[in-house]
Amino acid sequence: MRWLATWLAAAALIPAGAGALTIDEATARALAANPRLQAARLAALAAAQRAQEASGRRYGEVDLVGSYNHFDTNRSLVPISIDLFKDPKAGFYQLPWDRNQLHYGIAYQIPLLAGGALHEGRLIAELAQRASEDIARYGGDETRYNVRAVYRNALAATHALAAVTVYEKALESDAADAALKVKVGAWASVDAAKVEFALASARAQREAVQAQIAALDALLAALMGEEPPAGGYALVDIPDLPPLPAGTAADNGGAALTGRADLAAVKSAVAIAERKRMLAKEAFGPQLLLAGNYLTNSAPGVRDHIDTNEFGLYLKLPLFQGMQRIHALRAAQIDLQAATRQQRAKELEILAQVQDAFGRIQAARAQLAAGKAQRSLGAEVARVEHLKLEQGTGKMEDYLAGRAEEMQGETGYWQGLYALQSAVDYLDFVAAQGGQHE
Repeated sequence: MRWLATWLAAAALIPAGAGALTIDEATARALAANPRLQAARLAALAAAQRAQEASGRRYGEVDLVGSYNHFDTNRSLVPISIDLFKDPKAGFYQLPWDRNQLHYGIAYQIPLLAGGALHEGRLIAELAQRASEDIARYGGDETRYNVRAVYRNALAATHALAAVTVYEKALESDAADAALKVKVGAWASVDAAKVEFALASARAQREAVQAQIAALDALLAALMGEEPPAGGYALVDIPDLPPLPAGTAADNGGAALTGRADLAAVKSAVAIAERKRMLAKEAFGPQLLLAGNYLTNSAPGVRDHIDTNEFGLYLKLPLFQGMQRIHALRAAQIDLQAATRQQRAKELEILAQVQDAFGRIQAARAQLAAGKAQRSLGAEVARVEHLKLEQGTGKMEDYLAGRAEEMQGETGYWQGLYALQSAVDYLDFVAAQGGQHE
């Protein structure tokens, strides 16, 4: 059965070259074009602009203003002031009256005290920007892990297809031999029927594996932000064993609590809740505003336009708003408590993920060891049972079982190898190791 291993290697191993997609290329394409990751990065850019907007509010506003008024009767063009009576000969009726008036100029206002809205609002916006950037960073880590896991699953399915195809071809040859031996009376018809049943089962299994590969190709394409190619992807095998992680679960858990971007985003949410509590508290304080304008006032009945200007300091001391501020403060305090508990929940989730990652690595190592043993044993059992059957001392059931074990051993080996690689990748992901085990 050495031809089987040679055939499987030739069928499953795809050399890197034109048209082949390596795991690193798939990762790079996903990090560049994954739609969800792009959306997260755009959200971070939008949060950065909102932070700049909040920072600019402390400088106040300057506006060009203008108005046209038509009154029911003549009214003073400008507020009455002592300057309008400087000419002793001018009477009250000589003031600038008109029912049609145009006012235009510049108005400005600068907040001096805003009940914490300026300071806390700027801090909240900056924290929200940081949280959005951390979410985008975590999205990149998640996308990286997902595309590599799907890539390896597709490789394992490709090896399974190669194994089941060899199994099917061997059974087709056995079925043809069985038909001849039944004709000459060397075999009973029931033995030929057993081979036909095994062949039908192999064909059904091949169809199932092909459907699995098509689904994995579609998922891989979605992660890379593209449509799957008509013939699927030509993937490059990764036969090397990954380096096993260093340190204990506790060590990696500590690294995860320090480096996980999604936890950093949750911590920013806690800080935002704290700033909102401070904002609700400072809303009880006074508000002070500097405002003014410079206007040009003109009317058809007034010969020359009149320029006016003013500025003022406006103080507001909030006294009663129907208990709104008190309820807002209580709500902010409760939101802070909820955010703190969410942070604790995220920390416990991360520690559980790290422990799960170590469990996956241990299980995958055992799966790979079993796959190696089954791969070696299956080929030998199939060879021996085939010889015994040819010599007339074997049983058809034992021979078919040997064939199936040979196919399962080849599949199990590659599944174990890629499961171990993905488990190490998963630890890198959940412990925020940055792919150090590649």
